[in-house]
Amino acid sequence: MKINVFGDNISALVCAGCLAETGNHVVLVGHRDNEHSEPNLTKLLDTQIDAGRLNISSAFDIETEYQIISFDPEQCEEGKRIALSLSKGHNPDRCIIIRSNFTMGTTKTIEKLAKTPCIVNPDFASEGRAIQDFRRPDRIIIGHRTPETLTQFKRLFAPFNRNQNVMIEMSPESAELTKYATNAMLATRISLMNELAEASESLGADIEEVRQGIGADQRIGTSYLYAGIGFGGTHFAKDLYRIHNLINPSGSKEGLLDAVIRINDQQKEALFRKAWQHFDCHLEDKIITLWGISYKPNSTSIEGAPSLELIKAFLNQGSILQIFDPMLDADFTMWMRENLSLEQQKRVHIATDMYEATQNSDALCLVTEWQAFLSLDLEQLKAKMRTPLILDGRNLYDKTWLNDNQFTYYGIGR
Repeated sequence: MKINVFGDNISALVCAGCLAETGNHVVLVGHRDNEHSEPNLTKLLDTQIDAGRLNISSAFDIETEYQIISFDPEQCEEGKRIALSLSKGHNPDRCIIIRSNFTMGTTKTIEKLAKTPCIVNPDFASEGRAIQDFRRPDRIIIGHRTPETLTQFKRLFAPFNRNQNVMIEMSPESAELTKYATNAMLATRISLMNELAEASESLGADIEEVRQGIGADQRIGTSYLYAGIGFGGTHFAKDLYRIHNLINPSGSKEGLLDAVIRINDQQKEALFRKAWQHFDCHLEDKIITLWGISYKPNSTSIEGAPSLELIKAFLNQGSILQIFDPMLDADFTMWMRENLSLEQQKRVHIATDMYEATQNSDALCLVTEWQAFLSLDLEQLKAKMRTPLILDGRNLYDKTWLNDNQFTYYGIGR
């Protein structure tokens, strides 16, 4: 089958690579500038290009059977422009698939411009495991209006629906809302756990023990029940604000998402507040180490990352920061230039080794749960740190073990 994939984000690149991998001939109408941020994506794209199944071009055939729109949510006008171009085609078997998380109602506009019904197929893949999620999805949402387009879509995605049927059919409007609702539900679980974590600290409970107890209930499960320093990401937080803005005009007297957003914003400075209390409100000239800047492991994305709020909070109090992240890139340098004064930038030092970043440090803040941070070399930390203080923003470490080794430990809700 011949396919055009429009877009150059991770979603578009993974979609193009995986569809080419299953024997299709794919044209990626975009660029591949940021594939390095997704594990194994460069290898996937190179393999398919070498095999002749994937081409990258700015030109495309409007008569191609499958046209997949996979722009970022902010590129809604690009989607409309492509739809207008496709309206000039004459292929009666053309199937337009929208994987972009556009604003609710955009699908109807694109259908009018393209003069054909569209399929809405939201991308639920997580950064860091996007290829795996595409190849083995837990559900494939299909928002459609006609049986003909449904049949075409199922034919294209059959290789990813082999072990069991994970396709769920619904209207395009329901498919659009499902994407937003999913992220709203996950965000609510996270913020609830962070609210319970605060209660745990005041009651002398341990949120990790509480998590295991409620996660054992099959009605609840264990996913997204981890207390921490809040969520971020390229789309997650934005989707939460979008659905919040959708619900308000609908007449619903909702307050839940207001609380979810507020709790998450407050949680991003949780480690700063603990350090502030520990040092009796004196953080000036304290050397603070941050392990992890990206909003999640296996990603270079810093958009909405809790680390950014921590950095600003510590710098505003006169602290010196020593930072290590395994995949830190130019986006962080750009963020510093845009958000920090020159004097503040001089107090940020980027290390090339995780333990180098703890030299003479007064506190170590674990911000992102990269695999390299899971096991600590306590002897090396003791030798390098000025103050054996660990602030664990992801509750990774055994507090008893650290306390027994003369470290002061603060977790979230512990």
